[in-house]
Amino acid sequence: PSFAIGRTQEVVWQLDRLIERGEIPLLPLYLDSPMATKATDIYRRHPDYYDEETARFLREGDTPLDYPDAHVTRDANASRAIADAPRPYMIIASNGMLTGGRVVGHLRNLIDDPSATLLFVGYQGQGTLGSHLQAGAKEVKIDGKLRRVRCQVRSISGFSAHADESELLDWLGNFGKGKQSGERGFPRRIFLVHGDPDAQIALEPKVRGLGFETHIPRWHERVTLD
Repeated sequence: PSFAIGRTQEVVWQLDRLIERGEIPLLPLYLDSPMATKATDIYRRHPDYYDEETARFLREGDTPLDYPDAHVTRDANASRAIADAPRPYMIIASNGMLTGGRVVGHLRNLIDDPSATLLFVGYQGQGTLGSHLQAGAKEVKIDGKLRRVRCQVRSISGFSAHADESELLDWLGNFGKGKQSGERGFPRRIFLVHGDPDAQIALEPKVRGLGFETHIPRWHERVTLD
């Protein structure tokens, strides 16, 4: 499972590099996400927006988004046909937390196969099917039916695109440089709205330590901005 925009393209690139270095064998790769396919096409059309590292690869003749044995599924029938393809192969499908999308169909087919590996490359929100599997659940519900987990479940954490605590504090600290609370350009209040509750609670006093007023909204809470 992978997020369609950004994460999928990065995973494809890393797989391509691993193959070029001879670290993994070349396996068929099924890219089964309409949104990811469209996003990849946009990436290809706008190389002028790439960072310097990616631009250098392109100048050297590398094509990081063109996996040598990629199969792009264009419709639901092609997606279902993957189950009958010769193994081994790899599938990248969305959504990344297994809360819907074509990836659920692949999980349904592979969850009881000990030779299959479910590899998480992104954050799994609390309460999602992905989070239960990542936590080691032995049984999960798929389409309302309880299924035994026999496949291998693994995670890679190095793909996160989110800033960590120190980066967030550095970024916020720039707003306060040379300013006092109440001055123009100094944030009146910082809302912590993203991340798990425990992480928000841990971050809040550190944000306050920068001189900012903070607030962690409750679910469905309304806040009036004046």
